Amino acid sequence: MAKLKTLLVDDNASFLTLATHLLADACPDVEIIATAGDGLEAVRLAEERLPDLIIMDLQMPRMGGLQATRLIKAQDKPPAILLVSNYDDIDHRQFTAQVGADGFINKQEFEVGVAAFIAGLRQGGAHA
Repeated sequence: MAKLKTLLVDDNASFLTLATHLLADACPDVEIIATAGDGLEAVRLAEERLPDLIIMDLQMPRMGGLQATRLIKAQDKPPAILLVSNYDDIDHRQFTAQVGADGFINKQEFEVGVAAFIAGLRQGGAHA
């Protein structure tokens, strides 16, 4: 099974480091091909690197995850996008679905949530 080429996007460098380590432990079929610090960079890297999956923070400077998701999902053959946030309420989950994201997880549940999401991707079924 080919590894999922993954782009990690978050303005918090500590979270990027933690997420990289958690993904290496929980999801060995994921390959981090790049990281970005905001949505603008994510849109550019999505076009250049053609990831299979983007794991992206909801709120970032310059461009947040919602707007970046909308732009990336308009590309030819867009990747799956999992939005993550510390803000977990019905409004944030609805906004995530409205922009075309494939899933949403709370950062506090990252390791378990991302593993479940990726398993769902592999099975072609529902996402987190």
